[in-house]
Amino acid sequence: MNPDTLAINGGAPSVRTKYRESWRQIRSTDLLPILAAARRDISTLAKGEGEIAEFEQRFARLTGSSHALAMNSGTAALHSAYFAVGVRPGTEVIVPGYTFFATAAPILQCGGRPVFCDIDPETLLADPGAAERCITPFTRAICVVHLWGNPAPMDRFVEIARRHKLALIEDCSHAHGALYCGRPVGSWADIGCFSLQGPKAVSGGEAGIAVTDDPVLFDRMLVLGHYGRLKKGQAANTFDTDYLSLGVKYRPHLYAIQLALGSLSRLDELNRRRQRNYEILCNELTSCRAVEPIKTTPEGVRGGFLEFILRYTPEYAGNWKRKAFVEALDAEGVPIGVERYARIGDRKRLLHESPIFSASDGSQFGGVVPSAASHPVSTPELPGVLSVADRLLTLPAFTRVPEKFIRECALAIRKVAECAAMTGNASQPAQLKPTPMKPKEQEDGMAVAESRRGA
Repeated sequence: MNPDTLAINGGAPSVRTKYRESWRQIRSTDLLPILAAARRDISTLAKGEGEIAEFEQRFARLTGSSHALAMNSGTAALHSAYFAVGVRPGTEVIVPGYTFFATAAPILQCGGRPVFCDIDPETLLADPGAAERCITPFTRAICVVHLWGNPAPMDRFVEIARRHKLALIEDCSHAHGALYCGRPVGSWADIGCFSLQGPKAVSGGEAGIAVTDDPVLFDRMLVLGHYGRLKKGQAANTFDTDYLSLGVKYRPHLYAIQLALGSLSRLDELNRRRQRNYEILCNELTSCRAVEPIKTTPEGVRGGFLEFILRYTPEYAGNWKRKAFVEALDAEGVPIGVERYARIGDRKRLLHESPIFSASDGSQFGGVVPSAASHPVSTPELPGVLSVADRLLTLPAFTRVPEKFIRECALAIRKVAECAAMTGNASQPAQLKPTPMKPKEQEDGMAVAESRRGA
């Protein structure tokens, strides 16, 4: 393999098959229920009846849970869960140091403080031992995240939570349909929270849902944000509030739930396709030490995925910088990018370093956001997070694409890695001027990039 064969140096691209994702998140048939409701001049179901009740029942069955509560976002579901288990000023919640910020931000809305624990760098998930070392007398709950559809070792977290008498929450935003030890994610904890946003496996555009077996926790989530359901919708008739809520309005839009019903009906097929494509990619990269797919947790079955995450080890690629490696792959035709959670913002800080979580005076944001002075929290060393922060790459979660395309992408990755290893530290790839995109191509590319953001 000669570095001159790299496409970025003028060689022929390895990916010759056009990348076209033919899986449609929204089908025309998904719009028919929306049109039918619109013809009847109906745009909301305030009491959780009709399609909202149907969706909740089907999602409860999916997760093996007794109750499900649809909301307007996954963040709302997490806020409701933290509120329901008693997160309040002076309390702490342990969350992984590598996750989307919305896992931790709602803790601040409750007046609590997130405490960031380290991860297992092999799976990118919270390390149970590290989480247990973060427990203090102020700890109220642990939130476990099934990041990128990879189920966390929930039996260990359940044991830790029970032994320390803590609430346990699952953030399943990426993991619709995932299993651990044959049991659905979301059903292991006191409350499981799912995002139904944008590119998620089950999506209403903007929506979320929480599941639980505890009727009192369900009622607490109702009283926070679903006043229209307090009269007849409580699971245990826990509260007498004259049917008034605490003023937060978290009920979902009817049309969002109608869209989500359509994608929920295709979840099994989506997961089968994505699992198959991920296995092909993993098998094709078996001998590539520079780029490795993230290991699935033992006894786990992935679901949802959201994206395919890869670990880049520059020591096996001539110590090329990650940016140069990605640019070379892009020239080969691989739709690859730099992972976007490990370092955030323009300054590329770790999550716990963001001003939202590290500001000495949280009251500047308003509300009940605690200040570091009123409740100091020391973030432990996070060597696992640091070890992956600058080494992760991302591919789209291939669903309905030609198998040949996936194999060509893997071939291109191996090609660039081998060429990079040959050059060593002596050089980075030549940077050819990119062919200017036509306005329509540029617009499409920006739209795709934007659709992959959010929670």
